[in-house]
Amino acid sequence: MWTHFQHHVIWSLWFITTITTLDIRQCNGPLGMESGMIPDDAITASSSYVSNVGPKSGRLRVEKAGGGWCPKQQIEKGIREFIEIDLKQVHVFTGVQTQGRYDRGRGQEYVEEYLLEYWRPGLEDWIEYKRWDGKHVLRGNSDTASVESHKLMPTIFASKIRLLPYSIHRRTVCLRMELLGCLYTDGIISYSAPVSDNSQGLYDSSYDGHRSQGILSNGLGRLVDGEIGLDNFRLDIGYGKGNGWVAWQNDSFETGYLELIFEFDHLRNFSAMHLFTNNFFSRNVQVFSKAKVLFSVGGQFYNGPTLSYNYMPDKVLENARNVSINLHHRMAKYVKVRLYFADQMIMLSEVTFESVPVSLNVTEEDMPDLEENEVIVTSNGDKMLQTFETIAAKKHGDPYVEIVIGVLTAIMLLLLMVFLIVLIINKRHKLQGSPTLFRNPFSMKINMKDLLMNFSSGNNVQNNPSQSVPITPVSHLDNCLEPVTPMTYEEYRSSLASNYYTSNYTTLRCSSAMERAPETSPDDVSENSTPPEVPPLPDSPDSIQSPPFLLNNQHQSSGANNYKSLQNTPTLNVKSGFGNYFSRDDSRAKKYYTAPRHKPGMSPPLLCWNIVPSMGQPYSCRETEVVSIPRYALRPVEKLGSCPAGELSLYETDNLEDVIPGVCKLVVVRTSNLEKSIDPIESLREIRFLSGLNDPNISRILGVCVAEQPHWTIIEYGEMGDLAQYLQFLVNRNGSIRPSEDQPISIGSLVYMAIQIASGMKYLESKQVVHKDLAARNCLVGRGYVIKITDIAMAKPQYRKEYAEIGGRPPAPIRWLPWESILLDRYSCSSAVWAFAVTLWEILNFCCERPFANLSNEKVIQNAEHMYYGGELQVLLNKPPHCSTDIYDLMCSCWCRDDTDRPTFKVIYTFLKHINKDYVPIE
Repeated sequence: MWTHFQHHVIWSLWFITTITTLDIRQCNGPLGMESGMIPDDAITASSSYVSNVGPKSGRLRVEKAGGGWCPKQQIEKGIREFIEIDLKQVHVFTGVQTQGRYDRGRGQEYVEEYLLEYWRPGLEDWIEYKRWDGKHVLRGNSDTASVESHKLMPTIFASKIRLLPYSIHRRTVCLRMELLGCLYTDGIISYSAPVSDNSQGLYDSSYDGHRSQGILSNGLGRLVDGEIGLDNFRLDIGYGKGNGWVAWQNDSFETGYLELIFEFDHLRNFSAMHLFTNNFFSRNVQVFSKAKVLFSVGGQFYNGPTLSYNYMPDKVLENARNVSINLHHRMAKYVKVRLYFADQMIMLSEVTFESVPVSLNVTEEDMPDLEENEVIVTSNGDKMLQTFETIAAKKHGDPYVEIVIGVLTAIMLLLLMVFLIVLIINKRHKLQGSPTLFRNPFSMKINMKDLLMNFSSGNNVQNNPSQSVPITPVSHLDNCLEPVTPMTYEEYRSSLASNYYTSNYTTLRCSSAMERAPETSPDDVSENSTPPEVPPLPDSPDSIQSPPFLLNNQHQSSGANNYKSLQNTPTLNVKSGFGNYFSRDDSRAKKYYTAPRHKPGMSPPLLCWNIVPSMGQPYSCRETEVVSIPRYALRPVEKLGSCPAGELSLYETDNLEDVIPGVCKLVVVRTSNLEKSIDPIESLREIRFLSGLNDPNISRILGVCVAEQPHWTIIEYGEMGDLAQYLQFLVNRNGSIRPSEDQPISIGSLVYMAIQIASGMKYLESKQVVHKDLAARNCLVGRGYVIKITDIAMAKPQYRKEYAEIGGRPPAPIRWLPWESILLDRYSCSSAVWAFAVTLWEILNFCCERPFANLSNEKVIQNAEHMYYGGELQVLLNKPPHCSTDIYDLMCSCWCRDDTDRPTFKVIYTFLKHINKDYVPIE
């Protein structure tokens, strides 16, 4: 019968060109409204106000005639006016750009909202476009000059498209427009398929044909839209849950197979078919076990041998894959594909064909063959003729195949053994080369007796905290052991002593009151200590008292003058409680127990925001993978603001718990500035760098939404807003910041929040990461006084006055920065310590007073210049009214000129936690 069919056709070559499948990522160019590639006769309209504002003037960014198309009638509900573009051939539309009538400043009309309709050959009538969320109305312009771009999700397949202005209230509208997309060359007019599974959103939601008796027909949808689904369909991204996938259940088909029929524009010569399918077998989804492909000229009878393809099941890899089937240059206009189930579900994302159109004169369509012949095909083009049932072809293997496989397996095992041996040897070398407690790189002799006594009496110290066993350094020139008196805090902080003593063995002179104080738990001072469980908002005030061992160093302040000269400020007393209780933390001091090993490190990413690796430190941060956030799970609340680095908006989450368990209700969406955006790879590295920061007091990067351009970065947000606004709200509600019975928040609660900030900064310090904009406005407040450090205040309009430009650099919060950051643009963990002290000063003033409020920005810079020339600050922040002397001493130590003299965040955290140990959160 196939030979008989060939006698009824007259072959003539029409054209042969290489057909490339649709790549939706490359299909976003302008189609020619602005450039003029679309001729004037292809642009029509339902009406025009006057000829001067006809449809030919509706070209984007073109000042022609009246400067835009304006319909004759004013637009309101029930009025139908449109501008139509006829491209003659089917195109893929991926976006629309609109603009108002500018007319050199004289125009005042624009379209706030609009609808889209489209048509292509094969459709009976015009179809109204519907977005992924079911809405028909698209956002338009808010002025006459700016261009508003709208990405079409899903895409549109059409040869004609209409834009209809929409407005609930009567208004005069004009517009200019551009269409984005590309020519559709795959040739598929429509496909028919059974209605797919709708339980998990894995259905063909963008299909624009008919739905009748469980069959989709005469339309196009997800299977040809160029969007590729991810491996795990439950975490898929895009414009809907499960975007990119269409699923069918095995129990819905008695025949055991799924049947798809594709109709093409012309008779074509098919060389291959590609099916992008899912193999998430742990969720009962597998690639089809067998595929049969049938061909027809008229769509009624399918003649010729049936091509059969068998797929070997894969129960190892769950990644989605493209399955290619060689079609051996079969001629047809209709292709029927039968996919046999291998598990409970078959999931398809894309079906594409490699084909070229040919010209045929067909006199009649042959009757179907009485005898069914099948040809077993593979991906590489091998085939064999088989009658009736398809049987898996036996492979006549080469006798040497088993030998080759065995040799390759032995080689792989040998390489694995070598790798393990090298790994063990390398690990042993590392252990041998690492520093130990008993190795002394400075040729010093250690008093082992005292050292062992110190180790053995570790348990007794808790019972008798007054006991301490000093470690006695002895010069290598003198073999005799000499007793050494305990060091003072001032001596301990010196650079000479730091090489011989660590915080583990230094003996500090303590007062008798200190000896009576309970011993701090080791968990409180460990690097990985977690902050205490934060209570809900208290209903009654709580007070805080300084620990009894802290000596009161009085700092007098005048109410009339908020600032005082540094010459009038008492200096830190090294015998005060702060100086005696805490040792110098030498985590930043360089100690080489062995020769330093230099490893080629990866350069840090280009960062646009304020949380960055510390200067002068090797970049060793771990960049983690980013979670994909579906667009449907985010609902806009308000726009927070913008800055040179990008824009920030507040969103609510909706059913995001399926992707991120325990996610907060409010999130911040951060987008980069397109005009100043960095390389996409560097932008992704910045997000992955920030995602690697994981601490209870750091606002997390929840994920990225790639459904919008530029991509959205989703950041955790606090329910109470930022700390500055929250404290100001409490003061305004209470009417005073003086301690009283009705005060809404106690000083102990303020210090409790400062402890959490110090904890988060201690974590960043351990990662050699610095926050260049640490302030109360960049701390978010949750229920129970939960504090999370973030970086969003720079974009808020109400805080714009806190930033000033210095020498052409980006705006910086100069009132919070140390002199080296203001004048030298140098940021380190020590500079963040300075900013923390200013933030603590803010908090204890209930954020009602601006740092250096009596100084202009120029005076603040001049004040910092005194330190640059080796002096001290001429104007120092005064002690807050409710601040204890010990806490103010801590602030002053953070404002030392030399960054090495400033305490670390580990010391700050431990000090504040101890001084606030009597604070009990009220349930």
